[in-house]
Amino acid sequence: MKTGSPARHVGALVALAVVLLADEARASACCMSASVTGIGRLAIWEQAATGVLTAYGHGTGLYTASSQWRNLPEGVREDDLRFDAWALVRLAESWQVTARVPWVVGLKSAGETSSAGAGFGDVMAGVRWDAIGLGEFAELPGIALMATVTAPTGRRPEQAFDALGATATGRGAWALSAAVAVERAVVPWFLRADAAFTWYFSFQRADTGEWQQFGPGLNVGLSGGYELKPDVWVLALVVRLDHEWPLRVDGEVLDDSSATALTTSLSTSVKVTPKWTLTGALATDVLGRLGVAQNRPERLTFSLGVRYGFF
Repeated sequence: MKTGSPARHVGALVALAVVLLADEARASACCMSASVTGIGRLAIWEQAATGVLTAYGHGTGLYTASSQWRNLPEGVREDDLRFDAWALVRLAESWQVTARVPWVVGLKSAGETSSAGAGFGDVMAGVRWDAIGLGEFAELPGIALMATVTAPTGRRPEQAFDALGATATGRGAWALSAAVAVERAVVPWFLRADAAFTWYFSFQRADTGEWQQFGPGLNVGLSGGYELKPDVWVLALVVRLDHEWPLRVDGEVLDDSSATALTTSLSTSVKVTPKWTLTGALATDVLGRLGVAQNRPERLTFSLGVRYGFF
């Protein structure tokens, strides 16, 4: 019985190794950015994931309608602590649903007056469709489309029941968002660009009875990351620009009410076990001082999170 030449056996082993390494590279490329920023997405082998993200925001200043930066007055504090419980579930190979429930604690002071408040923020639910899976085609980037709805479960500023507004926990308005994300990964690097458009529905103010509507919002971001340790440790840098057009009160546009923010963040994720991942990030709005930001606070935000994947 002939068993074949040694060269043929070697060739078969090499071919098998190439296939296995390609699959491993694809899996690694698909999952480098799964949990390094925000809630993220499911890894290709996960059926679901859940976690908690904790963020502490410290107010460092504010930007005026004319894009001028102003330091917070002496003795003024505008901080908040946020806890987000979230979950991701795979419906099919290319479909995922997500939900997020925030709990917000406000901490404010001015001179000798201080106040704190807490409550639910605005709850969000959404769906994601991977039109082209990341790593599915060697020559094409991954493309995902997303849609979310935000419910007015948070307390708006005019609904706050303390003098400084620390009991406000959200925007308190229904909102619909549509987003697209394009990502390219070549181990150990990944690069992602995303854009989202948000439409806010009008609501009746609790203090004046007027109907108010936040202007449409546009969010664009660019992020890049590097896998410091294969399948374990990822580091990413994110730059995000948010713009919101003028708000309306009883159908009339309110002058000088457009808002813009430019945020930069450095984030990381560390896989402790195959199912447990720790995340952390440091974000700042300081680049808004270049004359970009307006009608927004300047903040320094620290966040820590834990993630558990089901597979």
